[in-house]
Amino acid sequence: MNSGKGEVRNRFLLITVAAFLAGCLTLWAPLEKVEYWFCDLLYVREKPVDNRIKIIGIDEKSQEEMGPFSSWTRQQAADLLNAFDKEHSPAVVAFDINFVGQRDQVGDAALAEAAAGFPHVVMASYINYGTRVEQLGNGEYQINTMYVEDLELPYEALRNVTAHGFTNAVQDVDNYVRRSLLGEVVDDSRPEMEYNFAWRIYSEYRESMGEQPRLPGMQENGIYGFDYTAEPGMYEVYSYVDVVEGRCDPKVFQGGIVLVGAYAQGMMDQYMVPIARGAVMNGVEVQANHVDALLNQRTFVNIDIWIQALAAFLIAGFYAWLVSYNSFLVNTVGGVVLETGIIIAAKSLYGAGFYWKCFLPFVFILLTFLMRVATGYLTERFRKRKILSVFRTYMAPQVVDELGRSGNYKIELGGREREIAVLFVDIRGFTSMSEGLSPEKIVEILNRYLGMVTEAIFHNEGTLDKFIGDAVMAVYNAPLDVEDYACKAVQTGLDIVKAVDSINASLKKEFGIEIACGVGVHCGKAVVGNIGCSYRMDYTAIGDTVNVAERLESIAKGGQVLISKDLYEQVKDQYSAVYAGSQSLKGRQGGIEVFVVEGTNGTDASGKNT
Repeated sequence: MNSGKGEVRNRFLLITVAAFLAGCLTLWAPLEKVEYWFCDLLYVREKPVDNRIKIIGIDEKSQEEMGPFSSWTRQQAADLLNAFDKEHSPAVVAFDINFVGQRDQVGDAALAEAAAGFPHVVMASYINYGTRVEQLGNGEYQINTMYVEDLELPYEALRNVTAHGFTNAVQDVDNYVRRSLLGEVVDDSRPEMEYNFAWRIYSEYRESMGEQPRLPGMQENGIYGFDYTAEPGMYEVYSYVDVVEGRCDPKVFQGGIVLVGAYAQGMMDQYMVPIARGAVMNGVEVQANHVDALLNQRTFVNIDIWIQALAAFLIAGFYAWLVSYNSFLVNTVGGVVLETGIIIAAKSLYGAGFYWKCFLPFVFILLTFLMRVATGYLTERFRKRKILSVFRTYMAPQVVDELGRSGNYKIELGGREREIAVLFVDIRGFTSMSEGLSPEKIVEILNRYLGMVTEAIFHNEGTLDKFIGDAVMAVYNAPLDVEDYACKAVQTGLDIVKAVDSINASLKKEFGIEIACGVGVHCGKAVVGNIGCSYRMDYTAIGDTVNVAERLESIAKGGQVLISKDLYEQVKDQYSAVYAGSQSLKGRQGGIEVFVVEGTNGTDASGKNT
């Protein structure tokens, strides 16, 4: 009972530790970069682009024909606006280019005048953040790393006739852009908020359509995420110079949203994005994806971290419980169902605008399952080694090795009928012979004799069944099939008789005695398996075949190997034997025909020529 309570207590402890570990790791987030990588694989998928969005790129071709971008004045921007057909003009034109401060009076005036001719033009601004120490309401101090130092706006003439939004990118811990800040109060003395560039574009477009913009769901700090639509190069991109020179049909821009920005490698306006892992995306394409997400309401917010931790806690705890109480099949099916459920739930939540970092509970189930497999494997190996260590005490090494390779034997009560050969061997007159010898000498003599017999049995792939005083029982063709098992049983008897002569010389010298063994061998059907109870069992064979072999051994004289007629018929091609007549055996009605084995017929136990 105490053992049962201890097992329950250990399981409860493991489940609790697993659940708390998953919850705490979610809060601590040591693998946040991996979390984002996993979520990108799970959530980000390419979708059809919104055809209302067009890009005009300042590319290599434009710089070849119009000169390096660094040499351009605001006149080039005015030329682009003037190139649009007023009858087929875009709904919104947005420049992802900073026009900060005045540069030349003519170009500045030209751009402001051209922009004034359009109802919805959006220019880029930029917020410069700094760090300062701030005092909180409770008197404590904190370091604010997102202190707004100043806002870089378009020059005044342009600012008066256009809208503007900041282009600062919000980068996650892995430097990928997935989120944006809706707006920032730049000056505490005035309530006006500076909105991000994409939101400004979206708002201007909705206004041009006579509609109100829809605010995305946001976190308390005003951060929200946006779902990417397409990889680099998937939006319609037109070369800046082609538009200025009238090489493009202006109707393609009618009623749409036109974003103008850097599209050349050397302009240093590129970001890492989740939809193009291993590559970078031009800033103007990032803005296009952002606007696309706002137009089609594909934004998201992070699920509260405490809710994510609770989910990880419950999922990990439940699967730890499942693993500790159920079979491997249930663990596998349960793990697959849970993993699938996590993926389905995560994707459904993402589609509804909620970002769940589900990597930790997902991988926790996988690791728990692998640990279950590993512990099961190690337990099985330990059990197998334990079984084999037991078998090595009464079975030939090669048979044990075969058991180890096949792994198809289990220690359990019960047996099955199979064809085997059984050998018994005993020392003739050992009781009277040992009189006058000390117990220590008797044990030493027995050990030498039994060692010799065991070696002969194992050499011929037999299984040592048991020691019965100075008698030994061995079986062949069990627990595994043994080729030519009948011949190998007979050969064992001959080897024992021969080996007795080799140890008699030393026994005569040391103890003044010699021994002689009688061997009996029979073959037939017997029940082979573990006999006994659950806490004490022996591997053995029982049945008439065993009894006959034992009776044959009992009538064998010293140096004789007696076999039955049934066995003789199987080995007569390999071994020569003399018919010894029909012998009556104790406990058996009628006689049995017996043969005395003399030796081989020029072949070994396997039937090969010697």
